[in-house]
Amino acid sequence: MKERVLIVEDDKMLLEFLVENLSMNGYEVEAFTQPLDAIDFLEGNKVPLVLTDVKMDDMTGDEVLAHIKEHYPETGVIMMTSFGNITHAVRALQKGAFDYITKPFKAKEITFRVNRFFESDKIDFNKEQKIKSLVGTTNKADQQPSPQENDEDLIQQPDEKRFIGEDEQVKKLMEILPQIAKSTAPVMIQGESGTGKEVFANLIHQNSNRSDQPYVKINCANLPKELVESTLFGHVKGAFTGAISDKKGAFEEANGGTILLDEITEIDINIQAKLLRVLQENEFNRVGSQESIQCDVRVLATSNRNIAEAIADNQFREDLYYRLNVFPISIPPLRERRDDIPLLVNFFVDRYTEQYGLEPKEVSDELMEHLVSKKWKGNVRELENKIHRGVILSTNNDTITLDHIERNLFSKVDLEVSKEVLSDLPLISIEDMELQLIKKALEHTQGNQKEAAKILGITDRTIRNKIKKASENEEIDE
Repeated sequence: MKERVLIVEDDKMLLEFLVENLSMNGYEVEAFTQPLDAIDFLEGNKVPLVLTDVKMDDMTGDEVLAHIKEHYPETGVIMMTSFGNITHAVRALQKGAFDYITKPFKAKEITFRVNRFFESDKIDFNKEQKIKSLVGTTNKADQQPSPQENDEDLIQQPDEKRFIGEDEQVKKLMEILPQIAKSTAPVMIQGESGTGKEVFANLIHQNSNRSDQPYVKINCANLPKELVESTLFGHVKGAFTGAISDKKGAFEEANGGTILLDEITEIDINIQAKLLRVLQENEFNRVGSQESIQCDVRVLATSNRNIAEAIADNQFREDLYYRLNVFPISIPPLRERRDDIPLLVNFFVDRYTEQYGLEPKEVSDELMEHLVSKKWKGNVRELENKIHRGVILSTNNDTITLDHIERNLFSKVDLEVSKEVLSDLPLISIEDMELQLIKKALEHTQGNQKEAAKILGITDRTIRNKIKKASENEEIDE
């Protein structure tokens, strides 16, 4: 006997899609565009599971959920929404919903959730675990999906990312995302630090046909020069001192899936030639081996540098750039989409209030005006950090104010660091003075080159180059 599923969805195209998909998967489907008609049907018919939209004219999804829980407590409810956020998802689960899914979703995602309901014998299992997943508080042991959960919706994946925004530039990016995701062509994503390049790359993989295959992320800027080739392509035993056994590289680990080369312009130009070979011939050699290894890997790359300058300075291969640049993507800085700041602020407030188990909070008008007008050199990442701070410091308040985020304790830090860095320097050459400044900044940031670069108003690449040059000079002197 077929299990019955009732769907309430005012989008007729989506309703038809859901009916066709669930019918093909063996379910008896009852479909309604009006929630009141669905409520009338429930009065005389037994329905184990209801799928309901959240935002509808006559009756909201929350009201449908409340009615079902009151009158038909054995009936499960899965909420569907385009307007969802973490706060609403958690509350829906707490109020008795079996599950919660955000549009747009794939056919396999909604089918998985419906199957899971019936396989669970209609018991709302692991509700606490689902809530933890939604607010990002699962530990590493919790984050490994079981074999049955490979098709789990992205909102419950620990690495799930969302690109929040209504700006025209963001809309255009999201419009072309599906076409980009479905291809296997390389993608080059450019933008300032903190704009969301990695987020966009994650979305490409998550929406691709390789979403259930490996996704390997390599931060090229953090790789020691001598280990770059081994990290990317692996090595064989005895290839170099310390190579005590054969080891797979990132491309081998990502076979069949996707690899993200974050800040690819930081890779040594000699290694770039080997990357070009992978893109052209789909093969590579482990370090110390003459045997070619075939690989099927989609390459996504990001950079916050001016590519033209890097090519002109012979720091990035022009042929590699054109090979990667099939889909040239540019992520706009936050200052160019200020209308999105309130959306981002509210999203991050919801995220962190739920993460810390706090009651919902509002942002004061003064603070919102300040946030919208700020320059945001660190872009979305900087905004998120400030909201995170504000949520923590406003624990006992309903409203996050300017003082919670821009207290003198924090706003003076950069100034004090600058004073500390500049104080007590002897009269020395400009080159030596630069090194002293860099060393003091690195001491203050516990070796964090990116943070030190922000303090000094230079790039972290400049810091690395100057340290490298100083080391080479010391070797010559010796």
